[in-house]
Amino acid sequence: MTESVLPPRRQRLAAAAALRGAEIFIATQRPNQLYLLAGSQHEDPSCVISRGNCAAVLFHHRAAEAGETVVFPGAWISNACRDLLKDCEVVENHLSDPPPERQLANRLASMGPRRVLFDQLPEPMANAIAAAAPSIELVEDDFVTTLLRRRKDEEDLTRMREAARIADLGMQTAFAQIQPGTTCAQAISAGTGAMLAAGAESVAMAPASGVGTYYLDSGEDPRRRIEEGDMVFIDMGIWVHGYLGDMTRAAIVGPGRSQQRDLLDTVQQAYLQSSQQMHHGARASDIYQSVVDLYARSGWASFFVHHLSHGLGLGGDVPIVARGSDEILQKGDALSCEPGCYVPGLGGARVENMIWISDTGPVELTQTPLDPELAS
Repeated sequence: MTESVLPPRRQRLAAAAALRGAEIFIATQRPNQLYLLAGSQHEDPSCVISRGNCAAVLFHHRAAEAGETVVFPGAWISNACRDLLKDCEVVENHLSDPPPERQLANRLASMGPRRVLFDQLPEPMANAIAAAAPSIELVEDDFVTTLLRRRKDEEDLTRMREAARIADLGMQTAFAQIQPGTTCAQAISAGTGAMLAAGAESVAMAPASGVGTYYLDSGEDPRRRIEEGDMVFIDMGIWVHGYLGDMTRAAIVGPGRSQQRDLLDTVQQAYLQSSQQMHHGARASDIYQSVVDLYARSGWASFFVHHLSHGLGLGGDVPIVARGSDEILQKGDALSCEPGCYVPGLGGARVENMIWISDTGPVELTQTPLDPELAS
């Protein structure tokens, strides 16, 4: 397993902006703000911009080199940004000040750039800038998500491995509670507590048992007591230093029926088959279709109704592997692999791991066994 060393993030941002004919990039989306502020402005900016409520961060580059950073936080987090961020200008915002959109517009008017790039440009911000500086060309181009953040660097991988480690702890703790008479709520309570104690800032675990496994994201009752012969699965999403930890496991309580075992075995096989295909140059459509074909052999293709994969990282990441996807996987991608099958009257299962595509192929970041250990 190897990983390539990438240039610093701000250097890559400056070069990408220059290729697009601009010296200024403005991030209004929290994942991009965290990505670009990390290191120079704060070791872990998710502890400063702890929610998605920073209006904008302006990154100014000259001659494709990193330059000034100006934060327009808005009133709610103005004091935190002022006190906790370093090596940047924070335009404070108090109740008597104009909204941050107008503060940004006035700053751009004084700078006089020809073109400014945005990851996303909210309408109130666009209107404020147009009123203050109508000659500036405003371009919406989220290349930070689709290009820079797509190929994970060393910092990304360090954070993602920590998120995976904590996810493993929570999943194994939750399944260790599962036995007849226990509720899913009791199981995920234990798992949630373990992950919060281990350092996750946010945890969500979605359990299903019995009839709740027949369907996708419906029919669940966490208060239901688990019974012998139930199929059970737990999906989770956690955030650790701003990075997503994502994972699902499934099991049968007791020996189960032969058809239930066949279903669980088939879902696990679908995971193994599809995850092993996740390498540089692989076509997302081919990987997805291989899962459909596998389920079709058991007559279950119509019960695989969701995506196979989504990007991992700080949020909103690419690529996506789904029906109709034309993505080509790349070295450095990080993505989930989560084939699921939900058969009314029989049961349902989903297996999900965090995958990173290294120079030599797919690497599983989450390590919990496909058959997690239940309460004895």
